Amino acid sequence: MKILLLAGIVLASLVSCKSKPEESKPMQTQPQDTLAIQVQGHRGERGNLPENSIPAFLGALRKGVDVLELDVVISKDKQVVVSHEPVMLPLYMLTPEGDSIANEDSQKYNLYTMGYAEIKEFDGGSKGNVRFPKQQKMKTYKPLLSEVFDTVAATITKENLQPVTFNIEIKSVPEAYDLFQPQPEAFVTLVMQVIQNKNMQEQVNVQSFDPAILEVMHTKYPEIELAYLVGENTYEENKKNLSFTPEIYSPYFKLLNPDEVATIRNDGLKVIPWTVNEPEDIKQIIALKVDAIITDYPERVLKALKQE
Repeated sequence: MKILLLAGIVLASLVSCKSKPEESKPMQTQPQDTLAIQVQGHRGERGNLPENSIPAFLGALRKGVDVLELDVVISKDKQVVVSHEPVMLPLYMLTPEGDSIANEDSQKYNLYTMGYAEIKEFDGGSKGNVRFPKQQKMKTYKPLLSEVFDTVAATITKENLQPVTFNIEIKSVPEAYDLFQPQPEAFVTLVMQVIQNKNMQEQVNVQSFDPAILEVMHTKYPEIELAYLVGENTYEENKKNLSFTPEIYSPYFKLLNPDEVATIRNDGLKVIPWTVNEPEDIKQIIALKVDAIITDYPERVLKALKQE
């Protein structure tokens, strides 16, 4: 019973990592000078294609994003799997037989206890996602990070597209250590092995909500650009959670206003908010002159930037 309760807590924490917390004071706008804002496709382009899938990454790539944002977890056989959750989330996953997964059964499909061959059999696209009604339904699967690197590189070459970089989130919460994920040092090592094997050190940054992950990255791999993801509180409060200053501060977008952006920049950090989807929100965030915008609808941000 204790394990089941903990699993529920961990799942709720991980699933809600990028949901909207309570809104802070309203954002203000300011005049534009020049724009150099990157567009990051969140989980590829989740608003249009199944999240964290090869089709979604290629769709965002072809639309002209600068960065592909994705999440990684670890399988039983120590493979780095692209997935936002360490379980098969009933919201959009189907079993290999095409059946829905009951909410109370999701913890039975703990990716950390499943080999990748088994994980790949589950369908992450045919059911669709009710939160994104325009998302195209198609049968797809959770790919390996190495496959994403290889497929994107091959597509860029074949179709003569502009290169992109990768914003890789290590999905980690302390309650999940040794249950749904490795300990932070082991987790980081597995992810970095893929990055190094594919010689992608200069084409990635690593982000996490878990300070322990970022501390390991900073100590062992100082050459990798790091982003601290946050969903609540101010920058001044959150920076106390780290023993060092990362290159990027990545808050929920409603936490930003001109004063907050100025405070962050005074410490020399880039500002990259998540997840900005609605046209009016996109316009307000552009006015704050952030460094990049993470979005489920990259075409909306690209259009807004072109208009500006």
